[in-house]
Amino acid sequence: MPLRGGGVLLITIAAAGTVVISSALQQRLQQIRPELDRHSSATLLRRTARFDPDPSRRRLARLILANQGDVSAARQQWLLRAQGWGESPLSPVVLKQQALAARALGQQERSERRWQELLRRFPEAAPSADALYYLGQPGDDQHQQLLQRFAAHPAALAAAVDWDRQTQDPRAGLHLAAWGARWPGADTALLRACGSDLADQQREQVAAALAQQGDLDAALDCLGDLKPTGPKSMEWLGLADEAPLSPEQQAWEQIRSLLLERDWRGAQEALQQQLEQPLTPPLQARVRFWLGLSTWELGETKRAQQIWQQLLSEHPFGYYGWRASERLQQAPETLPPANPPAGGLLPEEFDQLLALGIPVEAWEQWRTQRGGQPPESPRELWQEGLLRLEVGDRWIALEQLDRAQRLGAAEGLSQQVLLEQHRHPRNFEPLLEEAAGNEQLDPDLLLGLARQESRLTPTVRSSAGAIGLLQLLPSTAAELDDPAPSEEELLQPERNAPLGARYLKEMLNWADGNPFLATASYNAGPGAAGSWRNDDLDAIPELWVEAIPYPETRIYVKKVLGNRWTYALLGDRLTSH
Repeated sequence: MPLRGGGVLLITIAAAGTVVISSALQQRLQQIRPELDRHSSATLLRRTARFDPDPSRRRLARLILANQGDVSAARQQWLLRAQGWGESPLSPVVLKQQALAARALGQQERSERRWQELLRRFPEAAPSADALYYLGQPGDDQHQQLLQRFAAHPAALAAAVDWDRQTQDPRAGLHLAAWGARWPGADTALLRACGSDLADQQREQVAAALAQQGDLDAALDCLGDLKPTGPKSMEWLGLADEAPLSPEQQAWEQIRSLLLERDWRGAQEALQQQLEQPLTPPLQARVRFWLGLSTWELGETKRAQQIWQQLLSEHPFGYYGWRASERLQQAPETLPPANPPAGGLLPEEFDQLLALGIPVEAWEQWRTQRGGQPPESPRELWQEGLLRLEVGDRWIALEQLDRAQRLGAAEGLSQQVLLEQHRHPRNFEPLLEEAAGNEQLDPDLLLGLARQESRLTPTVRSSAGAIGLLQLLPSTAAELDDPAPSEEELLQPERNAPLGARYLKEMLNWADGNPFLATASYNAGPGAAGSWRNDDLDAIPELWVEAIPYPETRIYVKKVLGNRWTYALLGDRLTSH
């Protein structure tokens, strides 16, 4: 029977209603579906990768699965098949990973097709730097495009090293001097460039780059009779005048003198004046602690406790948070959740790449966008420090994060928690805990010591000859074990950690368990530290530390013991600290 107009209208309305309901249900489902990141369960990721109706979520799940550590190139290729669609910032990342997977499988033609597609569709995207690198040869047109278009990208720096090795062209060294002075393998190219005919500005730049590589003698030889003019070059070359003390440093030195003279009233007044100045959180913590101690020594115990209580509430981390807690005989309150600055710590595209478990892409895009320029502001230092930490460059990362902290990058306690988590990574923690347990040491103390000694970078060698994770001198290591370990063995964390723990235990036994004296002796040697013993070590240990005549050791003791406290605080292990 033919439908009448009313029947058709009802069917149309019902169909439209079904579409509306279906669309609403899909939107509702999308709202309740969990976020996908590298911490998502494997079950959720696999299910999403196969069955989710949203192609963007399927791609996210596949990208995460493809970048887990134990994924073979064949599985990575399968996971990323047909995922390079669209204009999303993730599309060039997918194309790059497809090309690399094909290359790893020996599929040269397929790899080249993906590189060429990447270059055609996303010529300015950071992954295209890798396309130019793999499609080109040292010194050819494509590598020259790479050096010009993506000068600071790691692929460009690798291309410059290849160019130098292949053709000995001094322009390769000049590129590295300008964009990647610390890049592995740059030293040979820099030396070659230095031996060529250079303008004065170029020679100064190459010499400064050699200094950044740690070869000051070669840097000065390269410089010759030329007098550098750039402030940064002079600093790296060790030719800059000693920087004058900042107003905050001048004020602290005056206050420190008053404290060492036990002029508690004068110190109290000077510290109170400092609190009226704009201070970063670390400086506020120092001022508040010593204001509390000066007030305590003047007999105003209740007010001193109030000052320390405010310090512990607002700045519970580090050396002065620890000392305030010890003086109050009170643990800090429960820490709030770690929160980034408003709007996020990193721009969204970098945050997404980290969340997906692709930190190398985030780092390469960061360098490309910034043109290799070093971070200057507290926020930039925090951002770059985090990205370096994610790609395993702890040596520079922790230096940048420490500067960010000193300059007050974190506002409020929730941001402090996040920054301190970044500043106190737990690399080698199981190894250090085992070494500490074997020597009956506090594991947080050993971890804090390693953080200060090597920034948890086991390949570090000091100018004094100390080696490895806990910076042991070969002569010291020889006294700790028989047969004596070689220098190569000391570079191995598995060998270095037990020996460092043994030496720290010896220093603690020698110091009768006093952490201040033991830490000072680890840095300066028991001979020097032993000559500093006096009654203040037990009565006013904070004042004893300020009286240490070696500035390096004075700072070192506060850093190590502050690290120990912060690791314990973040790990909720405050017993006996």
